[in-house]
Amino acid sequence: MHAQMRELTPIKGIRYYYPPDDAVLIFKDDKEQIPYGGMPVPLLEADFEALDGEPSYDAVGRGIYQALRSNPDCILGDQYAALLRDAYPHYLAELASHAIMIDSKDVEVPYLDRKITCLKILALLEPDNSALPLEIGRSFLDRGMRLSALHFATVSIYRAEHFLRRAHILAPDDRKILRYLGEANYLLGKYDEAKGFLLEALAGNEESDAESLHMRIEKIEKGTLPQIPPVDYLEAIGVAFANHQAGNHEEAIAILQDVLMDPVFREEFPIPEIHCIMGKGFTALEMPKYAEEEFRQALELDPSHEEARELLDQVATA
Repeated sequence: MHAQMRELTPIKGIRYYYPPDDAVLIFKDDKEQIPYGGMPVPLLEADFEALDGEPSYDAVGRGIYQALRSNPDCILGDQYAALLRDAYPHYLAELASHAIMIDSKDVEVPYLDRKITCLKILALLEPDNSALPLEIGRSFLDRGMRLSALHFATVSIYRAEHFLRRAHILAPDDRKILRYLGEANYLLGKYDEAKGFLLEALAGNEESDAESLHMRIEKIEKGTLPQIPPVDYLEAIGVAFANHQAGNHEEAIAILQDVLMDPVFREEFPIPEIHCIMGKGFTALEMPKYAEEEFRQALELDPSHEEARELLDQVATA
């Protein structure tokens, strides 16, 4: 038992209780019970400190729910999820509703992380359901492209590929999975693999995205590719944004100028915020003409970019 304790995943705010081998959870007014003996049980610290014998039904549910929400990849996570399903279905309903609610909104990265956590817990209970790793992979792909999290782009996109490959094993002919796998591999610079997945996704595809798939495949075949994997450029943009926030404007501008020197990346990933950040940097460096040019570039890419328009007006009237 002590050896198993050393292997458990440390989770902040959680302490583990070791029930006797014959321990059972009793619920529904004593009408149902589930054995849970021999399995270390996560409890909230407050519930652990208040123990006087075995923990209550509610205490076990709170602990398991918190442990899974904190780290769905924790050791024994599949057993905890099964206990949650069998004894605490209201928690699973809450997880599912959270995932659906978050999916219906254009949310910030922390909410996207919550969605991923919810889906991971649900996937523990349905390991053969390809829709769950597909949605987790899509969410990680989305996360990897978010401007506020570009400094984690490599990690996010590799995680996307991992879950999309898992989905592909479960449903090898699913065109949606193939399309997203192609996109993830393209971003990672695995162009031959990307082409293979995209060709499979294209087979018999008469959907609206068929033309874009053809164009991507044609560019790979012709070698019209970014000079380095796109994910590296995304990470660099994240570093530049961090430098800008820290007041290192010259460094931020230099990094972004290097990124924009690659015409293929610049064409495939038109990001108006790059020019907006450069414009802000030039403004801080008291170079208004260069700032004005960058704000105009941002508006060419996105005419509705309100911040760029406001800053352009400020520079032009200064």
